Amino acid sequence: EWRSAEIPSTNGHGTARGIARVYSALAAGGEIDNVEILSRPMLAAAVEEQSFGPDRILERTSRFALGFQLPQDGRPLGPNPQAFGHFGAGGSLGFGDPVAGVAFGYVTNDMGPRWQNPRNKALLAAIYESLAA
Repeated sequence: EWRSAEIPSTNGHGTARGIARVYSALAAGGEIDNVEILSRPMLAAAVEEQSFGPDRILERTSRFALGFQLPQDGRPLGPNPQAFGHFGAGGSLGFGDPVAGVAFGYVTNDMGPRWQNPRNKALLAAIYESLAA
């Protein structure tokens, strides 16, 4: 029932590989394997900041574009401010970083902390450490 429900703000689901593939296309300007997922102008509009400030639902500061979370203090998506993505339930994470040319998908099979998840923080650090090596 959960997978067939249409609840856009809460029940997106996919494999880590699938999430990383979508963000790979987006981080590369909207195209993968000669298939345009999103035009460059549409992508530029989709990652433009729309809100930044107190979130009455989450009860903390949030920063959003059109459907993507954007980096903010305490909730980075790597070192580059142009990165965009979305944190998910239990520590899941998908993001693209067009500056570093990185896309990432991470899903969990158990619920961990949502806001400051040590698993996805460690994975983010490892990604960028490996790029610097």
